[in-house]
Amino acid sequence: MNQNFKRLGAIVLLICLSFSVGCSYSAEKKYVYAKPYYPNENYFDEENPQFEEGEPYWLLDFFGNVFGSLTKLILWNRKMNSHSVSEETKKYLMDYIRENNLKDVKVRFNQYSPWSDLKQLWKSDTVHPVLKYSLGIVSWFISAIIPERLFAGFIFGGGDHYNPYTNTINIYSDLPSVVLHEGGHSKDFALRKYKSFYSLGYSIPVLGALYPEARASDDALRYLRHKCDLKNELLAYRTLYPAYSTYAAGPLLGSAGQYLGLFSSIPGHVIGYRKEKQVEKETIPECKLLEEMQGDSK
Repeated sequence: MNQNFKRLGAIVLLICLSFSVGCSYSAEKKYVYAKPYYPNENYFDEENPQFEEGEPYWLLDFFGNVFGSLTKLILWNRKMNSHSVSEETKKYLMDYIRENNLKDVKVRFNQYSPWSDLKQLWKSDTVHPVLKYSLGIVSWFISAIIPERLFAGFIFGGGDHYNPYTNTINIYSDLPSVVLHEGGHSKDFALRKYKSFYSLGYSIPVLGALYPEARASDDALRYLRHKCDLKNELLAYRTLYPAYSTYAAGPLLGSAGQYLGLFSSIPGHVIGYRKEKQVEKETIPECKLLEEMQGDSK
């Protein structure tokens, strides 16, 4: 792709980000729970539960935590790709999945299970079989030979993500905003009639990821506002904005942008910090009323 076009596109996206849907998040909008386009009610059972967690291996998780250092620097948070997910953070995602009726979405917390993933790919009917048995198989093979249980957050190792081919969320970070963002991807996908086309759109260079990434972050922020969870909403501005900035600003750095996420995240840190301070000063009527009601009940 022409380098000038890439830079122009990135500049436009950064302008959109600065004015903080496509490029901005609006926690003020009313939160709407999902009604999946093709609901699948009876997908999991006792032998194949919806939520699974990998067995803790301290040495493996120690090295995984070290390999995730780059993402900790990019988002300025040591809980990124920590490979130790607290019960509180798990509950955020579990509640989100249940409340949004995402009954056929698999969730793996810090788990490497290639054989189960292959079976999940076989069972999943979220995308066209041509995509499932081409791109889906390639995606599965890469995750099998480069296990994110160890390499999540490393330059080539991926990290927290939603896989549309297996309809699975993989979590390695202990941050509610991050797990809700990945939940937002699964919700966004569940609402689509033409899921195969939507998954292909994500792979378009430079521009493809920006819309779904913004949708997922927007939903995470509005969910936290809906729950009147100010603490984690403020933290979300400091994590989701910089993360989005890496998609928008990366092309400005040329080929180095793939490796210098620390620098491409700077605009997002600046804007996220400003948004955080702005929200801190706001009075949210619904949350104030809820706080008063809880105070009266004590």
